[in-house]
Amino acid sequence: MKYKRLIAGITGAAVLTGAGLTMTAFLGKANSYSTDTAGYRSISEDVEATGDVHGVDSMTYYSAVTAPVDYYELKTGDLVTAGERVVGYDLEDLLNVRDQAVLTAKSAENTMNGQVQASNNNQAKFNKAASDIEIYRNTYALFRQANDYLNQGQYQENWDVNCIADSIKKDLADKQAELATKTAELQEKQALSDPKGVKEAFESIEKLNKDIGDLNADLAGLPPTTLSPEEYAQTVLNGNWMSDIMRNWTEASTLKNTYENQILNSYQKEQLRNSYDLSELGVNSAEENLTRATEGVYVDYDGIVTASFIENGSVVSKGTPLFTVESVNDIKVDVGISKYDIGKIEVGQKAKISIAGNDYTGTVYEIKRLAEATDSDKAKVTVSVRFDQPDDKVYIGLEADVAIHTNEKEGVLTIPTEAYYADDNGDYCYLIKDGEVSKQYITIGSQTPDYIEVTAGLNNGDTVITDAITDENIGQKAESR
Repeated sequence: MKYKRLIAGITGAAVLTGAGLTMTAFLGKANSYSTDTAGYRSISEDVEATGDVHGVDSMTYYSAVTAPVDYYELKTGDLVTAGERVVGYDLEDLLNVRDQAVLTAKSAENTMNGQVQASNNNQAKFNKAASDIEIYRNTYALFRQANDYLNQGQYQENWDVNCIADSIKKDLADKQAELATKTAELQEKQALSDPKGVKEAFESIEKLNKDIGDLNADLAGLPPTTLSPEEYAQTVLNGNWMSDIMRNWTEASTLKNTYENQILNSYQKEQLRNSYDLSELGVNSAEENLTRATEGVYVDYDGIVTASFIENGSVVSKGTPLFTVESVNDIKVDVGISKYDIGKIEVGQKAKISIAGNDYTGTVYEIKRLAEATDSDKAKVTVSVRFDQPDDKVYIGLEADVAIHTNEKEGVLTIPTEAYYADDNGDYCYLIKDGEVSKQYITIGSQTPDYIEVTAGLNNGDTVITDAITDENIGQKAESR
């Protein structure tokens, strides 16, 4: 923007003035003009805008818990101080939730410990049954080996006896196969929690064990034809032992399978632990919510309430907005800057702020990276100017005029804007030189409402005329007034 006077704009008043000056010159008197001195000054261009006053800090507070509000007295416009407790909660529901979470966690712990202990007991019983089976197998083999040794040379003589024995053995094998089937059936009924089926399976197993015992007894009781009485007595004794061992062996196998199905695997134990951990998390969450509710809500800085969203007695959910506070000791003006001026604005530039008839100094501290459409549909960038020293006459929400000082230059040669002219040949001014009016073309730089930077054509201390004159006054005697 140039501040200049155009010769074509000077009309009849200028002509009359010229005529008067000519008459004064004819009489030999010097004309008196308002003047100023070309000199070195610090200047800056101003970008002007209007915006609203806000606190630099603005915070909306949200509820950290779900509970009824039993203390809240804020209204829009109220002043609050840092550390002030402004929201209190009714704790009854949160106390109940915490107590329920504690009981749930205790129940989960008891369930986990009980099932793990039962599983460990079944593991011990399983291990003993497996060990017993191995003992019975080895012991049975020893007795069988002893009987085989006694009968080693008597196979031909005892052919008939062996035929009977083979038949018994076949029946015994069938019974043992049936026993294995019934044992599997017992496990299935136990898994299905079928008491009737379990009872029937047990009864069948007991009968099979008795039949097996009887068959073993029959087998062991076959008389050796040629054995001595002592040998015969020994084989009978061995057979009785084998019968007892086989019965115990069968019972141990049944118990081993039963206990194996009642041992927790690693996944089941992990599931119990996870259930307990989840219940503990529920206790921790309930305790944290109770602690937050007990503390209530405190204000972080001195400010003014610009929005209030709840009332005393409201039931709020976690995340519900409660109120908004803007700082009153640290204040700013947000102004919209157009695309034509935003390139001149930088963080740290000084500014003049006018509000309610009072002037303040400020500093640009933030430039938004997003341009937003205004009421005129022209996108503008929001620039925040912070008050250097606000007082109690600065009110949040008021409109303020801002002049941001841009393109600041130190110690440049300037003339007042009233002394500046321009025509088709360029920029110029009028001087009083050697007691006469002189016209001087100049090269200009930055321009402000008050001063024009001169980069060539003038010297420091030159006297420039600030009154409105024309080329008709060139050469006339002149003096400053």
